[in-house]
Amino acid sequence: MVQDYGVYPLLERVVVPLEAGDLPVPPFVDCFIHDAEERAEMYGASAGNGRFLPGDYRYAFQLLQWLLRSRMRKKGDAFLEWGSGQGMVTILATILGYTALGVEVDENLVMESRLLAARYDTLAKFEHGTYDERVPDLDVFTAENQDVVYVYPWPGEEAFFLQLFEETAPAGAYLMMCLGPEDIRLYRKEKE
Repeated sequence: MVQDYGVYPLLERVVVPLEAGDLPVPPFVDCFIHDAEERAEMYGASAGNGRFLPGDYRYAFQLLQWLLRSRMRKKGDAFLEWGSGQGMVTILATILGYTALGVEVDENLVMESRLLAARYDTLAKFEHGTYDERVPDLDVFTAENQDVVYVYPWPGEEAFFLQLFEETAPAGAYLMMCLGPEDIRLYRKEKE
């Protein structure tokens, strides 16, 4: 049974067809993912103050690609990743043509993200910041002016992100919420 995270009247759950998971992933993207995952293994439990968890990068790439192919989004659209870790989804979004920004609270991961983006000659940008206004001394990045937002929440944080997205995203924006392997939920904000 699909978990219900509450009522969000401005959000519509978008049904993603199974075929989206069959979209091609170019060999260079698979090489990038493999390389980045190997680099992530070097961090061990220290990354993100012990709160670093790799996502389903291949499927995230396919869903971002599906949004473009289905014309729900277009190249150049603004993409934001909340809690970007080492920046893999942000970099993948840039490879597909999104204008992508990753936001991360761990300064070491921000530096690693920038190195990884430079290593693959992408235009991905990364900021040391947060999505949570309760975190002191950091810039807060909401879904304002974003076309697509991606997040991989910790268990129990799903409702927080749905509410934050509903409150701050413009009409027509999409939230991609990763809940595990091949389980990325897609939501669209319907109206203001």
